[in-house]
Amino acid sequence: MDIKKNVKIARNILIGINFAVVLFMSEIIYKTTELICSNNSARDFLEKIRFIPTVPWKVPIFTGCLLIVLFFGIIIRGRLHNRSFLLITLCILDLIISIAITYYLNMSYKGIMLISIANIVIYIEGKKKKFTLLIISIIIYIFLSYDIFSISYNLFSINDYIGYYTVAERFYIFSIENILLSLNEVVFIILMIFIIQAQVDEKTQIKSLYEKLFRTAQELEIANIQLQQYSQKSEEMVKTKERNRLAREIHDTLGHSLTGISTGLEACTELINWDVERTKIQLLKISKLAKKGLLDVRRSVRELRPDTLERFSLILAIQKLCEDINGCTEVNIEFNIGGEVPKCDADEEETIYRVVQESITNAVRHGNAKNVEISLRFENGYVNLCVIDDGKGCDVIKEGFGLKHMRERVEMLRGDITFINRDNKGFVIKVEIPIRWG
Repeated sequence: MDIKKNVKIARNILIGINFAVVLFMSEIIYKTTELICSNNSARDFLEKIRFIPTVPWKVPIFTGCLLIVLFFGIIIRGRLHNRSFLLITLCILDLIISIAITYYLNMSYKGIMLISIANIVIYIEGKKKKFTLLIISIIIYIFLSYDIFSISYNLFSINDYIGYYTVAERFYIFSIENILLSLNEVVFIILMIFIIQAQVDEKTQIKSLYEKLFRTAQELEIANIQLQQYSQKSEEMVKTKERNRLAREIHDTLGHSLTGISTGLEACTELINWDVERTKIQLLKISKLAKKGLLDVRRSVRELRPDTLERFSLILAIQKLCEDINGCTEVNIEFNIGGEVPKCDADEEETIYRVVQESITNAVRHGNAKNVEISLRFENGYVNLCVIDDGKGCDVIKEGFGLKHMRERVEMLRGDITFINRDNKGFVIKVEIPIRWG
């Protein structure tokens, strides 16, 4: 069975026993008074006692009302969450009610205080608050005794009522009273054991979760290191592959064309002195070879153009780039367009696309940004691009390879680019490029 469920059951049993004890004693006082009156022996009874008791009918009514208030306070307390002030107020109210019930029973029973102590242990958070209330409750419990208060105040002992009955009847009354008092103390001890066990189990679970979290963090750190190593290796492999591809392209296109041109020109230098016509024919062949080589170079350059731009327009390509980042990461990218979108040349589209791509990469990789806002506007013959992120920015702007590469691309199109650091609250990149048709 769940330990928390055991705590709840033990507390309910403790409450039930205390209710039974209080009602039992109240009933003895009331019923004994009725019995004395019906037997016309009030004079003999009053001659035996030292003090006049409380009005009998008040005892069961007042104690019953106080028990109901105590019961509803316990119900309300179970529905409060993270309300420290209300919980402390209710615990103080428990103490007041317990003292009032003990008073109406002429200090003959103080076990009702154990409910208040149990509620303080269960509900009050914070060692200082709990310790203070427990000390106050224990002091009250120690001094809340008939023997102590009867010295200074006129109190009536319940034993005087029980003494009115016969020996056999007194035996049964004292037996029931002792059984209820013993059960109250035993159940309170069991409840404290359950509470301590629940706290031990909770600390054990927290420790287990902490150890599991620590192991998971170590595993994630190792995985992160391995991922970085793999990323570096992959990047190196991509660079190597790209170098090899470019080398093959240069070897197969420029190498072949330049070799043919060089060889043909050497032949022309030998032929021009004695056969001009043949030299002209040779030069025409060299010209055709140079043109073919130029076409091959252009084809190779076109293959370096981003694949997204080949498949989509500039706007759709940027939207696809943003959707890919939003879908694969936790970064939120907003893309806004203003003005009428013109038909841009291939180098203009590629420059804009590469600046957006590099800006997002820098914001995510170096700035740890969570939000990136991209604004692209076409007006007055210019394209204005603004990329704003909420990353950590930088103290000093140093143009590394990425920023320098963006500046070179923009300046080749006679545009301007500006980098702005927002006091370590983000980074801004502004680009203005003249559109040729404008």
